[in-house]
Amino acid sequence: MQKDLPENIATDKRSEPRRAKLRNYRIEIKFVGKPIYQFRVINVTIKGAGLLIKEDSAFLQMIEVGQILEADFISPEGTAPSGIYKAEVKHITTLDKQKHKGHRLVGLSILKKLD
Repeated sequence: MQKDLPENIATDKRSEPRRAKLRNYRIEIKFVGKPIYQFRVINVTIKGAGLLIKEDSAFLQMIEVGQILEADFISPEGTAPSGIYKAEVKHITTLDKQKHKGHRLVGLSILKKLD
């Protein structure tokens, strides 16, 4: 028997499942004249990724929703996506759960492969 869900829980509307158990999967993002930013990818599909970023990171001051970035997806296991892609920042969400408190989740939508 399925319990009724509270009204405030959003339904996941993704068209494909996310891989969330990733080992050493990361992303590098470069801006001209700035350091290379490297982040942990906490979930990924062939169409997007979620990045875990400390809320005091200077990177968060350099991005905004709708911005297009070049991102190098680095997958030690060789799983897709891997390589350089154009990606759009879809959301920047504050995380309140104890495990990720003090971090933001940045959602990227993968637009196209560049290499």
